[in-house]
Amino acid sequence: MSLDEDARRLLERVGVLRHPCDLDLLIFFARHPHNLLASEQFAAFLGYGMKEIAASLDILLEAGFVTRTPNPAHAARMYVFSVDGQGSTGLPELLQLASTRDGRIALSWELRRRASHGTAGPVTRAERETPTGGKRGDR
Repeated sequence: MSLDEDARRLLERVGVLRHPCDLDLLIFFARHPHNLLASEQFAAFLGYGMKEIAASLDILLEAGFVTRTPNPAHAARMYVFSVDGQGSTGLPELLQLASTRDGRIALSWELRRRASHGTAGPVTRAERETPTGGKRGDR
């Protein structure tokens, strides 16, 4: 199987990722499974707008890949990564593919392709704050 076919198959198995920001945030959480950050910090670290980060956080929270503890006294929240979400059957393999630069590029390209063809699901590129054209580089 080619890298592009692997990316397509794994994204279908996981099922919840709709935008490259979703993937980048998921990779961030996999690398840093316990963190205390505000949304503004995620935006600064990953290079996306606040609306994109908020939409991606919602997707990962709803899927059960991340839990968030409320902290009304502070803007930062504790986020905990978990592999027990709704699409978790393919998650370890997807993260393994995303552990390489070529794998991340293939996954990101497939997400962009889906968004441009209207097959991305409920969160589309048009709903995001900033466009995502071009390669994102090695993250």
